[in-house]
Amino acid sequence: MSHPDYAELPSPGKLLKIVALVCLVLFAAVEFYFFKVHYNPAGYAAAALLIFFGLWRIDTEKDPFQKVRIITILSLFVLLWCIIPLAFGLKVPILGGQWGTFPAIHTVGSVTFFIYMGIVFLFGKRVDCGWCCPCVTARETIGYPFRNRTPKNAFWWKLRYLKLLSLALLLIYLVFMIIDAGTAYDRAGKIYYDFVTYGYYSSFLLIPLTGNRNFCRILCPYAALWGVLSVAGFYRIRAHQEGCIGCRKCEEVCDMGIPIATLVKKNGQIRTIECMGCGRCVTVCPQQVLSFYSAAGILKNLFVSLFKPHSRTTIPP
Repeated sequence: MSHPDYAELPSPGKLLKIVALVCLVLFAAVEFYFFKVHYNPAGYAAAALLIFFGLWRIDTEKDPFQKVRIITILSLFVLLWCIIPLAFGLKVPILGGQWGTFPAIHTVGSVTFFIYMGIVFLFGKRVDCGWCCPCVTARETIGYPFRNRTPKNAFWWKLRYLKLLSLALLLIYLVFMIIDAGTAYDRAGKIYYDFVTYGYYSSFLLIPLTGNRNFCRILCPYAALWGVLSVAGFYRIRAHQEGCIGCRKCEEVCDMGIPIATLVKKNGQIRTIECMGCGRCVTVCPQQVLSFYSAAGILKNLFVSLFKPHSRTTIPP
């Protein structure tokens, strides 16, 4: 049985959208100033806006799976990007003997960056883009009232290739980090981080016009890198082609604008770097055609085979 999705309910009221718009501007401005222009822990004050909208999302979400996802992503945001950095001041080693503020998942060349690459390869892009990324947390909370503004057409589907430019900049910087970490930032890092940072904060101001996942869809280098690793690895959404009735409800709830029904009919699975693993398409399908698959399934089957009681042959006396 499918669960109702928030996108199928009446769109948020005008007052909520006005409040969300003001909060988007405040969130982007505060974060940009304190974390880019004048680095200061005061920038964490913007997290209060995110948490407020996060609690609203949890309260109004109708899909049990999505409710768990929002609770998880909000909890991880508070723990990983607020409590641990502020309370414990943990640092993560980076290539060249440098150190970054925990968790440094998106810091090119950090230990956690490389560890995360392996995790994404095994379990898919969803471990960041669907369940953990602080940028996604903001977009799934403050930006959520504008989710119904997400354009879904051939033009926007083609725009996804712009992420390859961001990915190219990331990889160039990573190569310089490996070759000579001491000069990598001056040679490529500043260009990379300026490009990503200005694009990231500017995209919040465009959310009311282009939907909450605009940056994820067309500019985010991590969405591209994690997506490539997902496709190369074990993650995908499997589909029973014969069960698909072509209702396209899956496409209606996809914030990435993926032509899901077409992929199901053509390939029998959704295996694209665009899939963020939010699971909306899986739960909204009236025929239960779609299901997740990753290394988690392999590990689960291995665990069952190892610990499942074996039948014993009874030897008669």
